[in-house]
Amino acid sequence: MSTGDLSAYEVTVEQEIAMILQGKPHILLLGAGASKAALPNGDKHGRAVPLLREVAEDLTLVDIFPDDLKGLAVRDFEAAYSKLFDQRSSDELGKIDTRIREYFSSFELPDEPNLYDVINLSLRDKDAIFTFNWDPFLVQSQRRLAKRGITTRLPKLFFLHGNVAVGFCTKDSTSGLVGRPCSRCHQPFSPSVLLFPVEHKDYQSDSFIAREWEAARQYFRDCFMLSVFGYSAPTTDQEAIDLLKKGWGDISERAMEQTEIINRPGADRDKLRQTWAPFIHTHHYDVIESFYDSFIAKHPRRTLEAYWNQYWEAKFISDNTVPQQFATFEEVAAWYKPLLDAETAQ
Repeated sequence: MSTGDLSAYEVTVEQEIAMILQGKPHILLLGAGASKAALPNGDKHGRAVPLLREVAEDLTLVDIFPDDLKGLAVRDFEAAYSKLFDQRSSDELGKIDTRIREYFSSFELPDEPNLYDVINLSLRDKDAIFTFNWDPFLVQSQRRLAKRGITTRLPKLFFLHGNVAVGFCTKDSTSGLVGRPCSRCHQPFSPSVLLFPVEHKDYQSDSFIAREWEAARQYFRDCFMLSVFGYSAPTTDQEAIDLLKKGWGDISERAMEQTEIINRPGADRDKLRQTWAPFIHTHHYDVIESFYDSFIAKHPRRTLEAYWNQYWEAKFISDNTVPQQFATFEEVAAWYKPLLDAETAQ
């Protein structure tokens, strides 16, 4: 077979950039491991981003708990918080919420380009990021990308456990930056709820959280690919997983959807496969150890196009992997410019 014959079954980087499909969303589900990967040395001020299980010690919350719960708070913060909630210890609950909110609200992205900038820029506005993280990094990244004029065509953001940067107006069911005025009633957005006791994770009792989970149900139902980054789906989040499964539906009906799990290096692949089994149809999954090995990083802003060419058209596709380091935002803008220009031309 000649080279000319083979070319009909190949898709070059240039062809992928120029091919823009409007269709189903790509979903990225984020946990605290994503912030750990993005900021291994901490935020702009060197503050470490704790995992949920590290919160009690890292934020010195242990001293707030009564003596009979201190040990449990170190081992399993959510379980200890749940028991405190059952005791109706309102003073302690308020102190814990305030300390967590103050700590996470103080986080700032480093001035240089960051993995969160890459994540935001590598998905389109038809796509969605659902995060369990309280930190403000996704929001800060989108704001600075827009402010620098790189693009505003960025993925939709949804906060499944609330977020320190995002507030809600219950009167008009709108959200925005905490403290900023609602565009309709002009009252400031109220902070979103952050803490849910594990034994009473009622995601419907709070209007903002209920709206985010309804969006998750709809997006999960319609997506063509699910990427999970830094979220281990702990047993304490069983209600969360059940809600996501309702959106995803019967795996026997998701024969073409693809699932990829981006986790910490050295993680147990078989265990991860078992954890995410409700979202995996037969062999349609990948477990990878770095974001830069993901479909999002290898085919930025063109994951749907790459997926279509590879899985539906059975073509050989070429990777257009995002560089792992950018020194300046000028470099970021220049690298993504061909992708953004092609979208504008459509």
